[in-house]
Amino acid sequence: MAIYEKGLNHLKSRLNQPIGNYQCYAVAAEFSGIMCGPDLGAGTYFDQLDPVDDELIYSASDIGIAYKWEEFGWTVLMNPQYEGLKVGSILCYERNVKISDDFITHEEYGHCGVIRSLENDKIQTYEQKGEKGEVVAEYDRDFFGSDTIASVIIPPDFSGTPTDFIHGQAPIDE
Repeated sequence: MAIYEKGLNHLKSRLNQPIGNYQCYAVAAEFSGIMCGPDLGAGTYFDQLDPVDDELIYSASDIGIAYKWEEFGWTVLMNPQYEGLKVGSILCYERNVKISDDFITHEEYGHCGVIRSLENDKIQTYEQKGEKGEVVAEYDRDFFGSDTIASVIIPPDFSGTPTDFIHGQAPIDE
C-alpha cells in the first residue's frame, strides 16, 4: 500500500459530506494534515497555520507557495505538465481557468483538490465546492494544459530511510 493511500482513504470516507469551512481549500487542508504536512486550517482540525512570511494566505491557487512544504519533505512543482502530476498529491488550479465544461475556477481564489488517480489522460480528484456542491466528491477532469495548474504538491515517500526533515520521523542512529 502506498503511503498516500491513508489520506486518499480518509477523503473517500468523507464522500458526500462537507469538510471544514465547506470550501475546496478544506479538502487540501484535511489531506495535508492526515499526511503530516503543514496544517492549513480551513475550519479543519489541522488549524495551526504556518504560512510563508507569516501571512495568512487563503487562495487555493497559492497553496503551493504559501506554506513551507520543503520543511515537511513535500515537493512542489509549479505549472506541471501531465507527466509531473502524481497520485496522492494536492492539485492547485490557477484563478479563472476552465477545468470542465461546467466549471471555471474562482477569479480570486482559484480551486484545488487531491489527485486520487491518473487514467486515460485525465485527472481523477477529490474536491469540494465544485459542480457537485459543498461536499467532498469525486471528479474526472480533463488536463487543459500546464498553464491551468498553479502547482502540484507531492507528499514525501515515507517508505525509504528516515531523514531529519520529514515531519514526525526521528533519524535512526546506527
